[in-house]
Amino acid sequence: MDYFSSPSHKDGIPERILTWLPLTLFFPVGFMYAGLFAFWVSWAVSGDWKNRLNNLIKNPLLIPVLSLSLVTLLMSLSHRSELVSDHEFWAAVGHYQTYLLVLPFLTLSSGSWQQKMENIFLGSAVLAAVLFLLNAVHVLPEVALFRSYVVYLGNKSILLGILLALAACMTWIKLAFDKQVTFRNIILFVFLTLAAVFLAKTRTAVLLFLFGFVVVTLCSIRWSWKSLVIIALFVGSISALWTYAVNQPRPATCVVNEVKAAPWEILHLRAVCTLQQVNDLREGRRSKDDDGMRSEIYRITSAIISEQPLAGHGAGSWMPIYHSRAQGLSSGTMTTPHSDYLLYLTEFGLIGLFALLMVWGQQFLVSVKLLRAGTALVQKRGLQLLLLTLFMSAGAFFNAIMRDAVFAVAFLILLSIPVSGLRR
Repeated sequence: MDYFSSPSHKDGIPERILTWLPLTLFFPVGFMYAGLFAFWVSWAVSGDWKNRLNNLIKNPLLIPVLSLSLVTLLMSLSHRSELVSDHEFWAAVGHYQTYLLVLPFLTLSSGSWQQKMENIFLGSAVLAAVLFLLNAVHVLPEVALFRSYVVYLGNKSILLGILLALAACMTWIKLAFDKQVTFRNIILFVFLTLAAVFLAKTRTAVLLFLFGFVVVTLCSIRWSWKSLVIIALFVGSISALWTYAVNQPRPATCVVNEVKAAPWEILHLRAVCTLQQVNDLREGRRSKDDDGMRSEIYRITSAIISEQPLAGHGAGSWMPIYHSRAQGLSSGTMTTPHSDYLLYLTEFGLIGLFALLMVWGQQFLVSVKLLRAGTALVQKRGLQLLLLTLFMSAGAFFNAIMRDAVFAVAFLILLSIPVSGLRR
């Protein structure tokens, strides 16, 4: 069975531009938008519309993506909150249409450009890891080009860490599927892992790396009693870490920007703080510091969701409702609940969340089908799709992955590696 369209004999200008877009993800967001604009222009004037339309129609992601946009658009227009101004309303509606950006990528035929794009992404991640290393030894200048590596800039800095973790897991895929393991790939994996875990200073990246590493390992090993022992040891280690962290004394602060310490000490601090805050939330205790305000957000937002669980309160409604109920609290000025699941449930209820899960569910089902294929290349693309789906769906628990274009556009660009040229 052919899982991908017939490869094009020569890469067109859109494919060549798309190949280099991963490099723009590691620098100020303006570079990403400029590269994306160049791709759109070249895509619009390059022709071959019959073949592209055929590729788009046959791609298994088309219907779920269109369904997500249609559902959120119709619900926005039919169920509008009086608390949301016109400007905020249309901006919110636009954020829910972000997934449409992947459609031009789906019109492209599969080809060698996808392997080149993967290599450029990994090379760009190595460059980012070097920049983090230079910052760690205090030799990286604080200029606009490198500022995200020197100063913590919120979602952009989190994205850099996530991309490093993703690159490390994709290198682990190469080690799992290549018949001959090379010393270069081993060094690359170790370097990217150390940079994501110790230098990026983002808990989301560490958690996603652990999830990705485990998933790739489970998909590539041969099941036996030895593999079950390894899994049992991993689960036991996580349980021991939980017990250790919960029983540790409360740190003076959990805000990493206020701590001057070695990278491994900061990692220890973030791990202890995170697990203690999760335990506080589980036991119903309120957070005692600004870094743990997410438990506060989850508690108040959950109450808002319970009032309109099926259809939600309307597009753009989370912020005005939350601000009115969190006055005087540390989270009272937040602009998102830092979770796509909470945002969809608040504004579109279970109906809207189901539409989003349809897209991610389709990505998961396609990745499983590709993993069951016979050829190593198709299996590799399937595992890459599974990895991206995991990073998007798991990352959405902690960040506004689809709400914030900084995250969403980056993931949609990288999705073109495994999904362009896919057939139903």
